[in-house]
Amino acid sequence: MSEGEKVEYPFAFGGRWTLRHQVPYTVEHDGRTYQVLASVFAEPSVHGRVRIGCGGRPVGEFDGLTPGDVLNIAGDRWRVAEVDYRTRIVLEHVIVGCKEDTGVQSVE
Repeated sequence: MSEGEKVEYPFAFGGRWTLRHQVPYTVEHDGRTYQVLASVFAEPSVHGRVRIGCGGRPVGEFDGLTPGDVLNIAGDRWRVAEVDYRTRIVLEHVIVGCKEDTGVQSVE
């Protein structure tokens, strides 16, 4: 996965991170290197999968992702905002304690 898009923390723009379908990302965070790969499927309905690895070993997999689901990547919480078939998964950074009018809801 070393030929993916390299992003450094923070890797969101405007609080959103767009993971493109089958484009590997390398994330540097707290002295560790994480590999992130997103896939989007159509059956039985449109849903996404995000696989996370570190040091060549899998550390997490989130399957069946649809808008509203929350996942943890490199110690941060992300809410799935959009899943577009064979195109992308858009994540919104979840900031605990923010008011709802900021566009990011609090998770407790």
